[in-house]
Amino acid sequence: MKKYVLFIALLVASTGTFAQNRVVKKAQGLINLAKGEKQKGQPLDMTKMSQAKAFMDEAMSSGETKDMALAWNVQAEMNQLIFMEELNKAAAKQPFDTVSYMNSLLGCLNAYEECHKVDEKQEYEAANKENMIKYRMYLMYGGQFWSESKNYEKAYEAYDAWLKYPQTYTMVANEPKVLNDSVFDKDQVAYYACLTAYQGKLFDKVSEHLEEALKYTAEAKTVRQLHLATLQEQGDTAQWVEYSKKYAPEDEVIAQNLLAYYTEKKDNAASLAFADELLAKDPNNKIANYSKGVVLFGEEKFEEALPFFEKSGEIDPTFTDAFYNAGVCCCNAGYNINEQIGKKKLTQAAYNKEIETVKDWYKRAEPFFIKVRELEPENPQRWASRLKTVYYITGEKAKEAEMDTYLK
Repeated sequence: MKKYVLFIALLVASTGTFAQNRVVKKAQGLINLAKGEKQKGQPLDMTKMSQAKAFMDEAMSSGETKDMALAWNVQAEMNQLIFMEELNKAAAKQPFDTVSYMNSLLGCLNAYEECHKVDEKQEYEAANKENMIKYRMYLMYGGQFWSESKNYEKAYEAYDAWLKYPQTYTMVANEPKVLNDSVFDKDQVAYYACLTAYQGKLFDKVSEHLEEALKYTAEAKTVRQLHLATLQEQGDTAQWVEYSKKYAPEDEVIAQNLLAYYTEKKDNAASLAFADELLAKDPNNKIANYSKGVVLFGEEKFEEALPFFEKSGEIDPTFTDAFYNAGVCCCNAGYNINEQIGKKKLTQAAYNKEIETVKDWYKRAEPFFIKVRELEPENPQRWASRLKTVYYITGEKAKEAEMDTYLK
């Protein structure tokens, strides 16, 4: 009696296994019918796909499906049909479902990976590997679709999945076409990941692919700014200062912002140390010289600051701020001398000599403001009033009157 019961139990178990295998076959049959219709130019029959999905959900969750390699391969094929249908709609500029596209794409890729793990006979390995290499690019399309709809969190997930492809999918982990993708630039994708993470307020994700994003030279400046803005959003002032110092040699705006921070804190020692640190790394760095000039200017050491602004202008002949500040240094140096004249008891000759020194400083300022005029002709408010003062001090009435025409 016991043997009979045991036989029945084994028979039931065996029947269950065969039943689940038949379920997979049913799903495969529906998929094959849908594929045949597609080849005849008909749209994908989503009713058949829904029925196939129901069969596959049953087979995958039962724990009784014997041929799991086949099951995963069918699962991949089903998802592949769905995401390609949505992709074709997008290519034809027809309404499409981004959620269905991405879920099916990831479902396909994950099924390929699971099939790879259990496909002992490597029955599906070659075809699936080829597809997995090709389908990586479709993650980029997903990122683009989500970005266009301003769902930046999902866009980040798509770009992140592209970047982590070799680590996520072991079947292609060592494939040269994956490790050295020729379709998309890894550094550019990292930039997209960084950008969408910031746009989606995923501040903990902004720096995840930061090193690669900074290598994308076309947007390296944007990446630096996004990183610093993220640190500010997170309230991490210490890291903001450290990374500002790191980025400053390549970005004048960052250097100026850090100097402004030190100025606001009235930390002259830190300002000077920052400027000297930049100069020590590269005496011919434009921003290093400019920063030292700004620090000395802030301390009202105008004559000492002047050479650093001049050097910045020599390094970059388009650096308007350097020329402007050099001109202001000259004017301020002359102004300070003029302020002291009234406090001294001078002979007429000594007085005249002092006045000439004042005029000389203003004359020295003139070419710097003329350079600003050349670089920003559309912005007379910046240079015309300065040149007007120069010409007033030097007594050049016609030139002074000319500046008035720009200030009206």
